[in-house]
Amino acid sequence: MGRITNLTKKFRNRDLVFGFTTSILDPNVLRGYARDGVDFILFDLEHGSISGEMIAPYLDICRKLDIPTIVRVQDAMYHLIAKQIDMGADGILLPRTETLEQVRTAIDAVRFPPIGRKGCGGANQWRKGESVSEFQVGRSILIQIESPKGIENLPAILSTYGNEIAAVIIGPYDMSFLSGAPLDIHGEVVTGNIMKVIEICGECKTSCGIYCDDLSLAKKWRERGMNVLWTASDVSLLASGVSSALQFAEDLK
Repeated sequence: MGRITNLTKKFRNRDLVFGFTTSILDPNVLRGYARDGVDFILFDLEHGSISGEMIAPYLDICRKLDIPTIVRVQDAMYHLIAKQIDMGADGILLPRTETLEQVRTAIDAVRFPPIGRKGCGGANQWRKGESVSEFQVGRSILIQIESPKGIENLPAILSTYGNEIAAVIIGPYDMSFLSGAPLDIHGEVVTGNIMKVIEICGECKTSCGIYCDDLSLAKKWRERGMNVLWTASDVSLLASGVSSALQFAEDLK
């Protein structure tokens, strides 16, 4: 099970985990991520135009290419989470996490009994030759902390369910709005809240990460103690590549 098993170990050991968002649903784009150093790609169902059913064939392609996949679901509801695991996702990212009840819902939707309450689902959820016990530890639950309330409740969440949570991810933009500093993700208020999450995760020995607009931000947060860096998308990578090519052409004049 290759890189998927390795990702689980990296989360557990708090090693560097690096991934991208994909929104161009094309097999050729996905093949570009099938390389060492890409720990996961994220399908974002919370924002953007793609829906859960749309990504089913691409989850299958990623599994055949041995690219681990995380799906950011729309909300903490059983059917929105379990369906993605049924279709072949290797993990989920739960947005706007603030309560024990939300995390319990995610666990129930991802884990079979007796840990959770997930239904048996279908053939696509299984990796080749996978046992039930391997399944139980092989699907990652990431929670996204995006508010002061989430920070306040994070110690209790990790104390209660830390063994089931692969990583805590910051959503900096929602954090800025809910902290009373809209879009000021580099300001004192938001930075202070992010540092609180880093401290809590450090105390609980839990992987911690953040969405980064660009690689310079990834470097900044890595230096401040984060190990899960989710940065860029295939759209922004394409734009960056086009810009580089145009600059090259300009330099030829």
